[in-house]
Amino acid sequence: MGNGGTLEQAKQIEEMMLGELAWLWPVGVLTVGAVGAVVLAMVLPRRRQGLIAAWAASAHLAAAGLAVYVWLDRGFAVIMSGTIAVDGLALTLTALIGVAGALCVALARPVIAGSDREGEFYATLTFASLAAVMLGMAADAALLGLAIGALGLATFVMTGYLRRSGRANEASIKYYIFGTVSGATMLYGLSWWFGLAGTTDLRLIGETLADAPAAVVIASTALVLVGLGYKAAAVPFHFWTPDAYDGAPLPVAAYLSVLPKLAGLVALARVLPMALPDDTAGWTTAIAVLAAATMTLGNIAALPQRNVVRLLAYSSIAQSGYLLMGVAALEASDQGLPALVYYAIAYAAMNLAAFAVVLAVQRERRSVDLDAFRGLGRAHPWWTAVLIVAFLSLLGLPPLAGFVGKLELFTAAIDADQAWLAVVAVVNTVISLYYYLRVIAPTVLDGPAQAQAREVERPRAAATPLALVLGVTAVATVAFGIAAEPVLSLAERATMLIG
Repeated sequence: MGNGGTLEQAKQIEEMMLGELAWLWPVGVLTVGAVGAVVLAMVLPRRRQGLIAAWAASAHLAAAGLAVYVWLDRGFAVIMSGTIAVDGLALTLTALIGVAGALCVALARPVIAGSDREGEFYATLTFASLAAVMLGMAADAALLGLAIGALGLATFVMTGYLRRSGRANEASIKYYIFGTVSGATMLYGLSWWFGLAGTTDLRLIGETLADAPAAVVIASTALVLVGLGYKAAAVPFHFWTPDAYDGAPLPVAAYLSVLPKLAGLVALARVLPMALPDDTAGWTTAIAVLAAATMTLGNIAALPQRNVVRLLAYSSIAQSGYLLMGVAALEASDQGLPALVYYAIAYAAMNLAAFAVVLAVQRERRSVDLDAFRGLGRAHPWWTAVLIVAFLSLLGLPPLAGFVGKLELFTAAIDADQAWLAVVAVVNTVISLYYYLRVIAPTVLDGPAQAQAREVERPRAAATPLALVLGVTAVATVAFGIAAEPVLSLAERATMLIG
């Protein structure tokens, strides 16, 4: 009877898990995409490796489509014995990673085409997207640690893809060292939580931490924040960002600036309310201070930059500060989560648009310094238009998506009794006006420098994906601002089941 009962129970658990697989179809298609890309890289000749880019992009888009399908057909659920949360927040992140990941594959094609191990690059990028999705779905400390480790491993490899480049090697090593130390620190903090609660279930950990000594809660939470703050490029865990962006291939820098960052922020938005319910240890105030420091340092450090990639790196740090405002408002305002979701969608569009223009300039003029942008308006009016749209949206001017996103974040902060943070954000927005206009002005007002006036021959076929990214991201940045209501409605429905 005992053995029969155990077998019956095991069978029921197996049937339950098989039934829950329908909620993991987006994860499954990314898994198939990553594994299939590895197989294709081994069997296809080098001249046909571009097919793997199409395969990887299709896997990303399929994951986005399946995320929509799960939302509409299956609804939200906490599955795998509470380990994975498939809710509005997770599915929105999955769809965003699917679309943004496909755009990053298109950005990579002009740079990676014809290189050795091209197929393996697309496989690694797909694996990184898979890890980012799992990070956003993690409702268990063990899965959280595994996902952040897998995401770090994949992005380390992508950063150092150009093996013959000293800058890429240096960037990858710095990124690896910072990532390894921060990941180990986070795991140490999670081990404290496990030791206190005797479980890796974040919801049960939250019940335990509510009654734990304040000093222990604060110390362990600070350790966990190191790992997630590192992924989000939040101060003081941001030091890797400028060197990694500058040394990595530009498509990888574009990827790092959006997908891992948003996954880390979503993980913060899920983990903190679950593990520290009802603002245990005052974590919302700590995140608000972190947001203010992050946006301030990012904007001030961007002011003297003449390398536009490094400027965008510091800009992305500042943008992390704005996004953290949504996390800080989660407990005290119902507008915190929708504001975070909307601005994440807007940020993905406008930041990828900015990187696409910089990549186009780099391919033609072999430089990303400010002087390379002189006279761009006369030589390439379309590129200049996209650059202006992207930068003004990052600045937060109407009627672009960035304006609506910042307005939502400022409103959420005020509603959460953090008006001081909204004031700091407004001041920082004014500061950022200088360095965004510093790039825009020479594109419109100056003539091209003679050394940069000549074009470098580039493959027509490889330029087509870049033009596609420019068009899609520019249209999205404008459309999400002018017709913001559907996106805001989506953001309001992207609720968390647990937390």
